[in-house]
Amino acid sequence: MSDWARRAHHYLNITGRFRGFRRLSDGQRYEVIREGLEEFLRDNPLTREGAEEALEWFLSKRRIHEARALAKLMGLRIGRRKR
Repeated sequence: MSDWARRAHHYLNITGRFRGFRRLSDGQRYEVIREGLEEFLRDNPLTREGAEEALEWFLSKRRIHEARALAKLMGLRIGRRKR
């Protein structure tokens, strides 16, 4: 389990990033989460291995917007879903 990812999700929640989240478009959701994760990364640096673990946690908990934003910030890629 990724403690960093759990704390990052909690940070986004308590700072009000998810308020009105359902009314936003996918692009707006991505931007809101990216800005929040950038703030969290400033105070809580993350290694590449930690980022991969955090991505797995986000994906396992169905936090796709958070996973996409973290992958972009860390220069990683997320595998595509098989149909």
